Amino acid sequence: MPFVPVDGAQLYYEEAGSGRAILFAHGGGGDLSQWRHQRGEFARTHRVVLYDARGHGRSRAERLDFGIADFAADIAHLLRHLGIARAHLVGATLGGVAALEFALAHPESVDSLVLVSTAPDTTDEMRERFEASAAVVESGDLVAFAEGFLHFLFTPAYAEAHAEEVADFRRGLEQIDPASYARSIRALGHRPDLTPRLGAVQVPVLVVTGELDPIPTSAPGAEALLRALPRARAAVVPHAAHLPQIEQPARFNALVREFLAAAEREATGANAARYNPERGCEDG
Repeated sequence: MPFVPVDGAQLYYEEAGSGRAILFAHGGGGDLSQWRHQRGEFARTHRVVLYDARGHGRSRAERLDFGIADFAADIAHLLRHLGIARAHLVGATLGGVAALEFALAHPESVDSLVLVSTAPDTTDEMRERFEASAAVVESGDLVAFAEGFLHFLFTPAYAEAHAEEVADFRRGLEQIDPASYARSIRALGHRPDLTPRLGAVQVPVLVVTGELDPIPTSAPGAEALLRALPRARAAVVPHAAHLPQIEQPARFNALVREFLAAAEREATGANAARYNPERGCEDG
């Protein structure tokens, strides 16, 4: 199985397709299977990279002193390992925050951002929720943890209609590494506010939320991103909660595909406009 060593961890990753690269970063407590409905769809036209964040899925955390900056550094290591100079980044929740941190640290490596259920900052209420979640996991009661977590991820209608997929997600939650998850969720709760720095992100950004997302920071977080990011636009996925890419994959995929196509057309046009055929060089 493909692994890449990073500082304090071993990252498991998978690839599919060819063309411009898209890296998908999943949310806290999940793994790359959160993108099961996107992998094949986007591999038809792009080089798709999926990975398990450190301490999640098949990726191993060799130490537990990591924070959000380490999740962003992991993206840099993975892209470098794969020889990818630039990529579109699609991140959900924890993966969205990591993608934002990466874009701030490595603007030259980002073609665009898709941020799903992502907030640039958190609240005291959410920090308390994160701490409570970490404590339940550390107690060893992963069944109770999974049951509580699922109520926030999916709408009741989806859970009833897709019982097998939700059960698969539940099994994944019940098998997480407690120490790594607790560290991840605490890092998310105590991360610095990114809002004052977001004006530096000059690439196109699509901010995606589920219409029925019950997480109290999701809608305000999306609004904060739209105010702070110079080139952001919003997309609300109807009939979806915290993971619209799973609940409404056809709608989600269409939104992202349209966004990426526009970003790539814009980039191609900008490069062509900078080129002066008479001088044979780029205009300064």
